Amino acid sequence: MTKRIKLHSYKLWPARRHLRLSGRRLICALLCLIASTAAQGSDELREALQRSDEIRSSSPGQFSAMLRKLELRRTDMSAAEQDYLSYLLAYEHSFNGRLEKARSIYQELVQSSAVLEIRFRALTSLVNTNAIKREWSQGAENLRQTLQLLPQIKDDGFYVHGLAVAAVFYNLLGQYQQGLHFATRLREKGHNDGRSLCFADQLSLQALFGLKRIEATDRAFAQALNICREANEPVGASAILSYQAELYINEGKPQQALELLLHQLPQMESTRYAPMIASYYSLLAEAYWRTDEPELAKEFAIQAVAGGAEAGKGDPSIRAFRVLYQYYRQSGDLDAALDAYIQYSEADKAFLDEIRAKTLAFQLAEHQSVEQKNRIALLDEQNKLLKVKQQLAETESHNHKLLIAALFCVITLLLTWGYQSWKTQKRLRELAEFDCLTGIFSRGHFTQVGLSALEYCKLQQLPVSCIMLDLDNFKRINDTKGHKTGDWALREVARIARNLCNGKEILGRIGGEEFCLLMPETRIDKAIAFAEILRELLEQADTSDSGHSFTLTASFGVSEAAISGYQLETLLADTDKAMYQAKKNGRNQVCSAADIP
Repeated sequence: MTKRIKLHSYKLWPARRHLRLSGRRLICALLCLIASTAAQGSDELREALQRSDEIRSSSPGQFSAMLRKLELRRTDMSAAEQDYLSYLLAYEHSFNGRLEKARSIYQELVQSSAVLEIRFRALTSLVNTNAIKREWSQGAENLRQTLQLLPQIKDDGFYVHGLAVAAVFYNLLGQYQQGLHFATRLREKGHNDGRSLCFADQLSLQALFGLKRIEATDRAFAQALNICREANEPVGASAILSYQAELYINEGKPQQALELLLHQLPQMESTRYAPMIASYYSLLAEAYWRTDEPELAKEFAIQAVAGGAEAGKGDPSIRAFRVLYQYYRQSGDLDAALDAYIQYSEADKAFLDEIRAKTLAFQLAEHQSVEQKNRIALLDEQNKLLKVKQQLAETESHNHKLLIAALFCVITLLLTWGYQSWKTQKRLRELAEFDCLTGIFSRGHFTQVGLSALEYCKLQQLPVSCIMLDLDNFKRINDTKGHKTGDWALREVARIARNLCNGKEILGRIGGEEFCLLMPETRIDKAIAFAEILRELLEQADTSDSGHSFTLTASFGVSEAAISGYQLETLLADTDKAMYQAKKNGRNQVCSAADIP
């Protein structure tokens, strides 16, 4: 569940001002008067900016009102104060869900000559924006830059801010163990600040929720909630209650979840924090559905979908579409139910794709971090070599030993980097070996594995059978029921075939609607029986989950090495002929290559 946390308040260090004074007393007096007036105005503006910063998440309405007044006085501000105001305006956009406007301002501040603290805060806000927009690779890069700047930050408030951003991003990335690590550091560093303690506990609970190491009745929820309420942080308190409510729903206690959510809802809505509001609406929709109040469930689900469009689709939209699908299906509105189910399926698939994207982004960031460390270490070793060369006159024997040690370190570092790179490439290669739609072997990988299996069986003189199947009237399914239904049919065939296999078979998708099984140590009679079972299972498959009712059938061809030999190309060709003979014979049947003259 995506949750964005607003963090610590800070003070902007103003730039020093210098006044040039002439020798005349009158001019000096006038300049002093002007300088005094300007200094008073600058101090007033600086205090107003700092006050706005302090209440930005605890009193959003007052914060916005103060910004409107400050905008009218922008021309009276110094460059540093204008940068400060720009950051607060970007924060307001982000808080209200206008992420693209916020991102543009943040990027300008990061690339500008603003003071370190403003650039640091803009960078951390970009990390939050990347997380909300699910831009994991960019977020990982921005977080890397943030953690690089962190040691330069002397102010405890800014330092705590960086720790919190790291905890937030790692939690959203699904790396909850690391998120818990930074949340723990945040609690240790910000022990004197109620707001920091609130967000540290909130992030810790989010990580424990993700790690499935906490229950809804855990006392940690009440303790964290009290801290957030004492610190006047409604966003943090609302996030904590959302975790507890979702746990109650997952534990089959929707009524307890409703009580929590409804009690907090007015305060949550008053924050105008779009992502959290969408999350609350979706949880309320789920809880009302489970307590048999479908109309209320529908109302909150529609509001959650609308909120998801503003804040970025995620878990709230998935949950809301699922409730809408269940509602429309129960009420008999099949068109609306189908539309909701399609959107739910797309969101659910996007969720799985996002998990892979997060994993890849994390691995890439780790790889880049290791590579950078290796480059730094390599530069250090090169510096050592330069020093060794300067000491050659002292003792040749000593220099030889230092050179050997340095070269050994360099080689070790290069080998380490090469090994890490090899592991990453291996992982990417594995991802390419499976068909992205069905999850079984792709044609290329099936061919590679099949050749190895046939070679082994040939050497050991073991029987090998091959089954090829082609879905009947698949084009008609695509044309009449849509490509999404066709994709569902392909996934269903793969699922049924995979469940029927005992582990020795090699299953792959070799064409659009064509699948192939290579069965080592299996004679053709058993392969035919296997194909008949698979054919019956396909014919009996329940297709209602696709949103349509139709019969799923396929034509099967079977051959074995005793007929076709141990060459994969010949074996597949004979099996293919048998399959097309089955189609000619009327489809939905099994044909053996032995029966073809």
